[in-house]
Amino acid sequence: MNQNRDFYAGLVGTLFFAIILFILIPIYVKVPSFIPGFAPPPDMWPRVVAIIGLVMGITAVGLAFPKMREASRNQVTSLGSRICSHKTLIIRFVGVVAVFAAFVFGMPFVGFVPATILLLAVLFMMTGNFERKFWMIGLSVIFPVLLYLLFTEVTHTPFPEGSLFF
Repeated sequence: MNQNRDFYAGLVGTLFFAIILFILIPIYVKVPSFIPGFAPPPDMWPRVVAIIGLVMGITAVGLAFPKMREASRNQVTSLGSRICSHKTLIIRFVGVVAVFAAFVFGMPFVGFVPATILLLAVLFMMTGNFERKFWMIGLSVIFPVLLYLLFTEVTHTPFPEGSLFF
């Protein structure tokens, strides 16, 4: 991986998990005033995942600085040439941002499981590796269904069902 890509990947990861941790979880995860026994609050696992992602993003940004300083001494390129050389990656990034926005705004309408299946399918397609189509389709369906079953049957935490089907 080149130096700038490490930095930008860490920056995007940090920004993504910061938005989840500081904006989306407080707004969308309702925490009751009383939680009986040793049951964790509903926002515990989303916060744990968001904090781990935030730490990983900050670490990636911090580790990319020495590489970027070394590379800046060796080569000088213009912004236009870098954009042209990474056009496919920029288009994929814009596509991923659009898909995440559609996921956030579409989940209340179609529900958690169908929205997550579509999100994972599109993210697998964005990798550009179509050699393992069976695995891509299988994991796109199995992961959301297993998450749904785990949370609804084991922890009795309801997921958004969507207004389209109910």
